[in-house]
Amino acid sequence: MKYFGTDGIRDRVRGPLLEPPFVFRLGRALGQWMARTPTQASHHVGIGRDTRSSAGYLFLALARGLHKEGIRIFDFGVCPTPAVSIAVNSLGLNMGIVITASHNPASDNGIKLFQTGGCKLSPDQELAIEALIDTLPSQEEDYALTPPVRYYEARRHYLEFYKGLLPENALMGLRIVLDCANGSTFRTSGEMLGRLGAQVITRGCDPDGDNINADVGSEHPEVISQAVRASKADLGIAHDGDGDRVILCDASGAILDGDAVLAILGANWAKRQVLTGHTVVATIMSNLGLDKCLREHGVTLKRTGVGDRQVYFAMRDGGYILGGEASGHFIDMTHLPTGDGLLAAMLVLRELILNDRPLADLASIYQPFPQLKENLPVKFKMPLASNDDLRIQLESLQNRLGEKGRILLRYSGTESKIRLLSEAEDPDLARQILTELKTIVHAHLPIGHPSTL
Repeated sequence: MKYFGTDGIRDRVRGPLLEPPFVFRLGRALGQWMARTPTQASHHVGIGRDTRSSAGYLFLALARGLHKEGIRIFDFGVCPTPAVSIAVNSLGLNMGIVITASHNPASDNGIKLFQTGGCKLSPDQELAIEALIDTLPSQEEDYALTPPVRYYEARRHYLEFYKGLLPENALMGLRIVLDCANGSTFRTSGEMLGRLGAQVITRGCDPDGDNINADVGSEHPEVISQAVRASKADLGIAHDGDGDRVILCDASGAILDGDAVLAILGANWAKRQVLTGHTVVATIMSNLGLDKCLREHGVTLKRTGVGDRQVYFAMRDGGYILGGEASGHFIDMTHLPTGDGLLAAMLVLRELILNDRPLADLASIYQPFPQLKENLPVKFKMPLASNDDLRIQLESLQNRLGEKGRILLRYSGTESKIRLLSEAEDPDLARQILTELKTIVHAHLPIGHPSTL
């Protein structure tokens, strides 16, 4: 891909992919793509965003490009990413756009796209849009046109969408710490939990445009862990900046990542015979302990490449209803074809109620293998598959681990980094393997920051 990464387009604020002229061209390309797609008829698009101060100029540039191609625009305002997916489906729009860089700092921003029905675009669709971008002029005289927009409060629609998921006052008596990462859930998750009767103690609910994900949220679970212990809460819920992820912690402050949540939901849904195909979909990043836990409960774990979009397509093609990522993305296809952190939290809360057990007890079925990760900067992304020496040494490492562990090497989809993972039942072995993996990577790949070229 030339412009699109793992999840849409992402760059530094005012970087090449987020300069107004490029975003204007993207808007035009999206309009032209919709016009060329036989299933598109009404040419309506909704645009939501998180709390970054840079969202304003990006919205205007996108709207100008879309309007030039005759597209009618709904302004969804600040709302979680899943709220855009819901609105696109409910309103029958041709496309939904979210201006967000998810868990990244405010110095970054990006653009996520949803097609009719509320699911993300396929790689082939993104390639078609990229080709259209490259046919458009880099500068246009009428760039400064003023696009008409219609406001639609997507966050209210979002809250109503989940009405009835849990009974009235279902959370009465529960004390919950909620960390919204100073992001787009700061006016939704707390309201929903409060409606259900929970006592909610908030963190990261004071966005100022520049503090999104800044030492709060799902990227900093130690914050919510400490707050849960200090306030003697029953559990904690932490979102990322755009609300499509969630990380939980129990009353002791123990962090439960996405794999733990998939274990809880997968095992309990299988027990109640509501897990389609007795299968859970996860990515290559999920811990081997998840395989073991689900297998013990009669559930198969199907793995995909990284990204909740890949999880979605595997779920759609296999007819499965539950999937997610260790990072905290979850998809419940009975409700929504994309990740939603609030939905995942409420599904776990429903299991607490149905089983009448605290979160720590529910999570005790899952024991992760020791897992070590490290990110290294790369000057450029040399193809891994074409490096025979690298491949041979990686295979040798994996053969030493056998079925008791694994290694993983992959490039980041949004940054100039390579991600290393070592996992083994024996923590000493996991550390040793990671050290050897770093040595191999340094020997065969161009490690270093791009600016050093």
